[in-house]
Amino acid sequence: MNARRIVIAIAAGAAVLSASAGCNASREAPQGQDDATILSIATATGPDRPGAVQIDEFARRVNEISRGEIRIDPVLKAAGDEADAWNHVVAQSVEAGDFDMALIPTRTWEGEGVTSFAGLSAPFLVDSDELMARLVSPDAAAGMLAGLDEVGLTGLALFPEGQRLLFSFDGPLLAPSDVDGKLVRAPRSETTYSALTSLGAQPRALVGDLFTAALEDGTLTAAESSYEKASSFAKASTVVGNLPLYPKINSLVVNSATLTHLTANERRILQEAATKSRDQITASMTPTADWAASFCQKGGTVVSATEEQIAAFKTATAPVYAQLEKDPGTKALIATIRSLAAETTASTETATCSHVH
Repeated sequence: MNARRIVIAIAAGAAVLSASAGCNASREAPQGQDDATILSIATATGPDRPGAVQIDEFARRVNEISRGEIRIDPVLKAAGDEADAWNHVVAQSVEAGDFDMALIPTRTWEGEGVTSFAGLSAPFLVDSDELMARLVSPDAAAGMLAGLDEVGLTGLALFPEGQRLLFSFDGPLLAPSDVDGKLVRAPRSETTYSALTSLGAQPRALVGDLFTAALEDGTLTAAESSYEKASSFAKASTVVGNLPLYPKINSLVVNSATLTHLTANERRILQEAATKSRDQITASMTPTADWAASFCQKGGTVVSATEEQIAAFKTATAPVYAQLEKDPGTKALIATIRSLAAETTASTETATCSHVH
């Protein structure tokens, strides 16, 4: 019996799949695993990045629970290196059935017409690891994941990755005027771009060499990123540690048509693996304070904003909330986040540090 690979792509999609670097649709299953059901899962991230690690955890759980009867086939950097909307490319590929599954940052979905996650990207709203963990719990995540139905996907779980902040290459950003008219590198996201624009910034994706060139010639003022990624920038940066912009949370999704080709037990296994993966990823999430300390050790600078300075950023981004809350579902999610925030401890504290850049 040959391995059962679930591929639902139409002819055009199948051509894309077979041409994709790293995609295994044309390969046969290894000997000894001929009875396995093989599911491809795509991500825009590369090896050793948090998204890839999360996929590895999910794949391990699936293999364990299914006793090898289901294999997860990761496709890393599925959008290549040049796409300036890399996560959207992967999202569209799984929607089209070119891949069975995908791990997609929630910030991506607005661009695909799914608004149920938009509240997660509301600026300066989610300011603690504890709150982020609560937002990926089943009770909080169910309504958001349900929004994927309209694009032919089924959401299995949300995985927390970490806080996103603005890392400056020319001193701290302590007022909206510090980014007014300035170039800021940021992955494509409708809400994030609206937030940065409301501060007067000019957000751009700046893929690959464009980012390097803008950094070298001094035209780039800041980058929206994580402590981990910023630690590897070619130029040292400064971050306001108590002013996280939004949390990066990843959605584990499966093409709904793929599910119809699976048995009830296989569907149960995928959901159980997703649930256990979420619990493990959440429990083992590196605290933001630890990432900040590592960033400092590698030459970064962390400063703190005053309450008045934080309030100025929130005032400047108020129009973003006005726009988001025109959608009843997003308004309700923002209210839920605020309610959960009131029940959690104070925002994540990060120690400050200073280096001469």
